[in-house]
Parts: sequence; structure tokens; C-alpha cells
Amino acid sequence: MTRLPAAVLLLIAGTAVADDAAAKKMLKDLEGSYTPAVMTSAGNAIDEALLKDTSFTIKGDTFTFRYKMKNKTEEKQAVIVLDPSQKPAAIDLTPKDGPDASRPMLGIVKIEKDAVTLCWSDRRDKPERPKDFSSTKENGYFLIVMKKARD
Repeated sequence: MTRLPAAVLLLIAGTAVADDAAAKKMLKDLEGSYTPAVMTSAGNAIDEALLKDTSFTIKGDTFTFRYKMKNKTEEKQAVIVLDPSQKPAAIDLTPKDGPDASRPMLGIVKIEKDAVTLCWSDRRDKPERPKDFSSTKENGYFLIVMKKARD
């Protein structure tokens, strides 16, 4: 009887290692610099002027968001945790500082050639992970389509 629990533990450990390897590969695939092609918040398109002064970088497990506000460049960083076994792939973005530090924003991510699409909720009162890539007034989600910069 002791063999069954040991076999189950080995199976679970093997799955965790495979999931971890898939997450590391996806994180490596995401690495690079990006410019926003589309950004919406609760169904509303973000102003074109803000788009042109915005950039994103993914290096290791860090997501960096740079934008210009009142002629001053701001930078925000978040730690990325991926779960590519979920469909669509799950991404948690946890701010490194500020009032939301250590509170993950639950999202989903997809990679298509040189574009990455992110959709997430930052509702603190009722955290939920989006089921599809949409941003509407009703769901209040953020949606970003980022284009990878050519090296």
C-alpha cells in the first residue's frame, strides 16, 4: 500500500517539473521589448498620445511598464508568474512597489508571432481571471496587444 502514495507523489512531482519547464520556456519566449498596438481599459481605447510614449520590457520574470506622464517618464515593475497549462495560459502580474505591491493581478496571455496579448483584471474587491481576451465596460478588464521590437 505504501507504493501507491509514493507513485502518486512522483507523478505529481513529474507534472510540476514539466509545468515548471513549460513556464520557463514561455517566459523565455516572452523576453524582449514591446510597443503597444492596442490598449483598452473597461472597453475604452487608451489615448494615442499615451500609446506612443509607452513601452514594455520583459526580462527574466520582470515585466516593466514605461510611460510618460506630464513630461516625466514613469516606470512600474511587476513579477510575472505563468501557468501555460491553463487554457488560455494564465499570467499573474504582481507589482513590486506601490499600494498594490504583493497583490497579484490575475490575467491571461497569448503569444502569436511578434505579438503578445495580455488581458487582466485588477479588481481588488473581487479578484478574477478573465476567460477570454476582451475588455468591456461590463467586465472592466485591461487588454493590451503588444508588438515585439525588432532586434
